[in-house]
Amino acid sequence: MKILKLSMVFKNEFHTTGETKGSLIDFLKDSKESPYIPATHIKGIMRTEAERILRSVEKIPCYITGDPRSKSMNVTLCDEVKNGGFGCDVCRIFGVPNTDGGGDFREGKVRITDFRTDKKVGAVSRTHVSIDRGTQTKTEHALFNMLSVPSKTQFTGYILVRDELTDPENKLLYASMHSMAHYGIGKDRSRGLGGIDTVDGFSILEISQDEFLKVKQ
Repeated sequence: MKILKLSMVFKNEFHTTGETKGSLIDFLKDSKESPYIPATHIKGIMRTEAERILRSVEKIPCYITGDPRSKSMNVTLCDEVKNGGFGCDVCRIFGVPNTDGGGDFREGKVRITDFRTDKKVGAVSRTHVSIDRGTQTKTEHALFNMLSVPSKTQFTGYILVRDELTDPENKLLYASMHSMAHYGIGKDRSRGLGGIDTVDGFSILEISQDEFLKVKQ
């Protein structure tokens, strides 16, 4: 099994929505009150970026997580997935979700952990105004505060490659990681949050199982 250690430093503040109390929206925290990024969030962005890459290169027909061009996010499946197989490298790497018409859930070649920081992190508070998109006016009780993880915070997670990847699959996996870093992570990216330092704050290292087990202890 190959294990990749992925580290990234945020150049902007970062937010994934956690507990909400009245007009205060906190960022997502674990049982120790430390911020973390769920594995599902990382995997979702990586998969979306991998689909986008293959769609431009190989013209894959699938929109297995929903077609962003349609308001209802319509799901489109290839014949291979409908018949219980894998239609392209995206599904072989990331698996097939339990999608109507696509058969049961099928695990891919990689598994992704939650991403965590090893430092004690404070919170940055931002005040926002809720806008009704229909009328373009502020809503009743419009003001709310959102807490974010400060910039310069580093998060680290691991990608477990359970089955050997072909050369094209390996290239697509790495491309999806780099594309995710350029895309950004978390909520309110259009407001300047969630940007990653892709020059000095992003690294992918292959580590041994012994190194990984020491981290998990």
